[in-house]
Amino acid sequence: MSKLTFIDQNNLPEPRKGQPLPERLLEGDPRFLSWDIAKTEDGQVSCGLWEATPGAYRSIKGKVFEFCYILSGVSELSEEGGETRRIGAGDSFVMHPGFGVWKVIETTRKIWVERS
Repeated sequence: MSKLTFIDQNNLPEPRKGQPLPERLLEGDPRFLSWDIAKTEDGQVSCGLWEATPGAYRSIKGKVFEFCYILSGVSELSEEGGETRRIGAGDSFVMHPGFGVWKVIETTRKIWVERS
């Protein structure tokens, strides 16, 4: 078994489809596609790709820390009482539990790595 996992955006597994829970939806009708790429045997660390269509919602994250690298699109991230930050291709950041609001301006795709 290989100790490397490559992410080939032209050859992805079947995505999971989703959308924000109704109580978290703030604007529009965003839809999500999530491609699970790899995870540890205990499920504590996982990674994949995610894509969302325009709209805004609260991204709570539970107890999860998530590293994100934006591949395409434009979104805005904001925390209660904090500034709004516009993100796009090439940006990277870590979302902490209880994060805030994610607003997708243009369909956005990211690579994510989570630690729960």
